Amino acid sequence: MNQVLDDDAYNMMLCFLDNQHYTEISADKENLIFLQNDWWLADTAVIDTINYKKGGWEVYFTFANYKKPLQFIVRKIIRCYSETKAKTAAHYMRRQAAKDQRGTLAVTINDLNLCIN
Repeated sequence: MNQVLDDDAYNMMLCFLDNQHYTEISADKENLIFLQNDWWLADTAVIDTINYKKGGWEVYFTFANYKKPLQFIVRKIIRCYSETKAKTAAHYMRRQAAKDQRGTLAVTINDLNLCIN
């Protein structure tokens, strides 16, 4: 089935794209300061997670600051089409990415000091 965008919708889309040039503003340096303050990445525990999504296994790494566990980032590292390959890749990549390759740096749920009421 071939779908066509009608003239009104097409004109509205062009108008929106034209107006976006005038409404968008550049980011200030203060908005991007978190990219410069990456010192905490040197003291992170690296946690790997493997998820099955749309016919492939995706490996995600969570870099969590073990001194401040609520400071973390999650990144997709690789996509594999075999679970065994994904587990092997996650193991070796995690060891390479971790500051402490033995895996003694850890973040547990108790470190977060959560109050569940």
